[in-house]
Order: sequence, then structure tokens, then C-alpha cells
Amino acid sequence: MQLQRIRTDFERAGFSLVALTYDSPALQASFIDAHGIEFPMLSDSFAQSVQALGILNVAYQPGDDHYGIPYPGIFILDRSMTIQGKLFLEAYQQRVAAADVLALAKSLSL
Repeated sequence: MQLQRIRTDFERAGFSLVALTYDSPALQASFIDAHGIEFPMLSDSFAQSVQALGILNVAYQPGDDHYGIPYPGIFILDRSMTIQGKLFLEAYQQRVAAADVLALAKSLSL
């Protein structure tokens, strides 16, 4: 929800937002509606993307209710979809501050 609150700051700086979660599309739709999210949210309910990116939280194994949770963080991509920066945390209960993401993105001069 932090990202939604400063979404226009990202857009004014020339950046787009996309979120990836392990939630099902139906659960995401409820969240999007309830919180007025105005950027795309992608579902990775089988954890294929987070595994490929190397950000799967290995504290949870297949069959666990929390399996598929990535380490919380943000990738910053350039126009060619190359990762130029990232901010990640260890615990899924924490989130990277949206203002920190915007500051890092601006500092990269993409």
C-alpha cells in the first residue's frame, strides 16, 4: 500500500510499478479492490518466478501454507528489463520503504 500512496511520485520520475506476489489472482483481486491499487499485480502462486530470481524464502517448504513467500524486496529494472538495483530484507513481515525505493531508482539515473 506504500507504493500506491506514492505511485504518482514514481510516475512523475518516469518509473512504472509492477508487483509480484505468491497470492492467487482471486485473492489479489480482493486486495486490489479493497485498497485501490492502480498498478499491475502479478500472481506467482506456484513460486516459479521467485525461484528463478533466487528470492524464495527457504524457511518454508512445499506443502507449508507460506510456501512461495519471497524475501521481501524490490528490483529496479531499466527499459531493457535488466536489473539495475535491488533492495531486499530477510523477514517477510517487513517491507522495503517505498520512499527508499524511489530514492534508489532516482539515483540510478535510468
